Amino acid sequence: MKQIVLSTLFALFGLTLLPAENNLQAIFSDHNVDGSIVIYNLNKDQWMFSDRDDANRGTIPASTFKICNSLIALEEQAVTPDTVITWDGKDKSFKGNVVKSWNADANLESAFKNSTIWYYVELSRRIKRSTYTRYLKACGYGNLNLSEKGDDFWNYGNMEICPKNQVEFLAKLYREELPFDKKNMALVKSYMRMKINGPYTLSGKSGWGIKNGADIGWLVGFLEADGEVYAYATRITADSNKVPNDFGKLRSVITLEAFRQLGIIR
Repeated sequence: MKQIVLSTLFALFGLTLLPAENNLQAIFSDHNVDGSIVIYNLNKDQWMFSDRDDANRGTIPASTFKICNSLIALEEQAVTPDTVITWDGKDKSFKGNVVKSWNADANLESAFKNSTIWYYVELSRRIKRSTYTRYLKACGYGNLNLSEKGDDFWNYGNMEICPKNQVEFLAKLYREELPFDKKNMALVKSYMRMKINGPYTLSGKSGWGIKNGADIGWLVGFLEADGEVYAYATRITADSNKVPNDFGKLRSVITLEAFRQLGIIR
């Protein structure tokens, strides 16, 4: 009886119950990580969740915030697509490893694709925190908690967004319904393209942050296949003392496995 009621409610609100054979959550455990994936079919207004509770749990957005951050920076003219910011000459690293692509001058596109943290920290110094709050409220993005005093408030502090909210934001971006100039939205979407050949087109932005003893990995974006458009958000987590060696790759591996399991791609 409970299942019938849930199915009816989901149908009324345009939600899709995943059938038993599409146990997407098993993909995460098979790869020794926790997490979930949310997928939304923009054409059919259908939602798919591997774990509804996790889909509504907020964490730091990490570098996925570069999508929204780039839009705000362009809109506020804190940067142009051609603006080059000079590297300060100091080696930048992540988890003790020097990241070669971060140790160079960068423009918006290269900084976006390489997740160059220092570039976006500089942008955050050029944009008032109240301006960020105004845009985030207009976009319906995250919990609006920008109380972190440091410039890198998307990796540190109490700013949070959940996977479902990521997808809601991305759906608006794809439809160009956000409060930004359409040329800016088109430009940022072009930065997100990852795979444009073959039977599907994958666009996305990754993120990797650490908070409260957990590594948090994201991949969010769009997948286009067979005339359908899907916005998705994959988030994986692991105890920081037990992070799999392939944690970075797992964000895309799990995402594509989920789409294959659903029969959306082959």
